Amino acid sequence: MVKSDGFVTGRRGALRVLGGMAAGLGVGASVQAQTTGGAGGLGSSALQAVGRLFSRPQGNLLIVGGGDTPLSVQQRFVALAGGPENARIAVLPMASSQSDEEAQEVVRDLEGLGARAQVVEIRPADVNSAAVAQALEKFSGFWFSGGDQSRLSSLLVGTRALQAIEARYQAGAVVGGTSAGASVMSRLMLTGKWRTPRNSDEEEQVNIARGMKELAPGFGFFKGAIVDQHFMHRARYNRLISAVLDHPQLIGVGIDEETALLVRADGQWEVLGNYYVKIFDARRAQIVDDRGPMAKAADIRMHVLPEGGLFDPRRRRVEFQEVNIP
Repeated sequence: MVKSDGFVTGRRGALRVLGGMAAGLGVGASVQAQTTGGAGGLGSSALQAVGRLFSRPQGNLLIVGGGDTPLSVQQRFVALAGGPENARIAVLPMASSQSDEEAQEVVRDLEGLGARAQVVEIRPADVNSAAVAQALEKFSGFWFSGGDQSRLSSLLVGTRALQAIEARYQAGAVVGGTSAGASVMSRLMLTGKWRTPRNSDEEEQVNIARGMKELAPGFGFFKGAIVDQHFMHRARYNRLISAVLDHPQLIGVGIDEETALLVRADGQWEVLGNYYVKIFDARRAQIVDDRGPMAKAADIRMHVLPEGGLFDPRRRRVEFQEVNIP
């Protein structure tokens, strides 16, 4: 981990390098401008943004593949938010245009587990409001309901409101979501749309193909991964593998309904719930890009993890919970 005072005392040339790294990793143009402009060097906001590239969040990320969220997953979310009586959770319904009923149901479920929960709907006019950002600081948990992940992305990415939520996540809050609220957590997210076919061969293809799936910027909380949900129920292997072939540096994570992935503060990924999380790791794969209509790849690693399964993305190791069968 690089400490912030290392940025302050380093040479100006080193600051420019860090500014370039920040831009390349998606921190944003404002950070780059602050790192390269003027004698003042890095401002405090730029220091925080660049520092986040090198630090592990103290909070946890809990994402569900859609369907009914199991009680055990809800209980874990409340526990990570501070436990009964201490957890203060914001339920954010903006992924759907008709989200009030679902959001209120989530609030009732969380309150039944002892948390203090409320619906927090952030409107387009308020995404950069200082008052909204300040109000978000009081929460220890944030839950994004289902709907359309593109609505969340277009509303919040690059805004003061999302920066406030990320700051709480970095400081120890838990961030979670289901369905669209799961997909949006990665830096690049699947939108569910297909690219327009270039020729008749591609038009007939409904299987794996490079460059066929549309991606858009997500929240960037889930580093090094790309997420798909409703995975088994909607047979989404083809679109997630296609995305992984396009971006082999990202680990593909397919989450079944009634199943959750907990990205823990220690860096481990833990599976919760009733079914499976499938992981597609092409970081050491052989991928052929010969501009043909069909994808070609070898040595993609796939892991199938039920509840209790653990994955260490740094070491590429999997552990399974022992099951005692009477």
